[in-house]
Amino acid sequence: MRTKHKPGELVPASGIYRVIHESHRLMHEATLLEGDRFPLCKQCKHGVRFELRRAVKNPTRIISGYHAILEDYPDTGPLIVN
Repeated sequence: MRTKHKPGELVPASGIYRVIHESHRLMHEATLLEGDRFPLCKQCKHGVRFELRRAVKNPTRIISGYHAILEDYPDTGPLIVN
C-alpha cells in the first residue's frame, strides 16, 4: 500500500506523484520537488491526496506543470492539517 500525502505536508522525495482529487477530476500526475509542501487543489482544497509514482534522482531537470489546477500551499504560520 502506498503512502498518501496531504496538502501542506513536506514532499519526502522529488518525483512524479499521482494526484487524487475528491470527485471533481480524474487522477493525473504532477512533478513535485523534495522539501516543498504538497499543494492545495484550487477546487477541492485539502481534499486532494498525493502518491509517489516515480522518484527522480536529478530534480534540476524536472519541469513542474501542476499550477493549472493546484496552487502552492501558503507558507505562513504553523502547519494545520485536517
